[in-house]
Amino acid sequence: MTINEEVQVIEWAPSVFHAIKKMDGITPEMIEHSLSTDSNAKQLFKAKESAGKSGSFMFSSFDKRFLVKTMNTSEQAVFKKALPQYLDHLRNNPKSLIAKIYGIYTVKMEDIQEVHILLMDNLFLHVKNKKREFDLKGSIINREVHMPFDKKDCLKDVNLQTITKDKKYLRF
Repeated sequence: MTINEEVQVIEWAPSVFHAIKKMDGITPEMIEHSLSTDSNAKQLFKAKESAGKSGSFMFSSFDKRFLVKTMNTSEQAVFKKALPQYLDHLRNNPKSLIAKIYGIYTVKMEDIQEVHILLMDNLFLHVKNKKREFDLKGSIINREVHMPFDKKDCLKDVNLQTITKDKKYLRF
């Protein structure tokens, strides 16, 4: 899609992401409403670089329905390779807490390096009685916050494995 002569947006694997959006009842109108430029101006100014190692830029839509996150070329390549398994997992596990990715886009503008963007569901809207926050990557390499941690800490993959095996950690 070309927005104007200076901005081009490439949508990756549109049929796969259409299927994922359809599973969740997400329409183009919902996305357009949530990501309206006028409504999100304040959100963009609040957006910040993530605290993670990737240094990605992330913000939530004004209505908190979607998250938009930049991704680097290597992250994009890994995700594109895993896309068939990801879709199968979502089809076979409709109540999965794995983040639902609704699209990957590349934005190209004249004289500016292209940017890869991920559009995803905001899981925080769907979790009731949230007691812990996790940043899950599906890996155990360097994926643990070491004790002692408190309620404000965002835990990682190994922490989730430990918590589910050892009930004493559930009170955190």
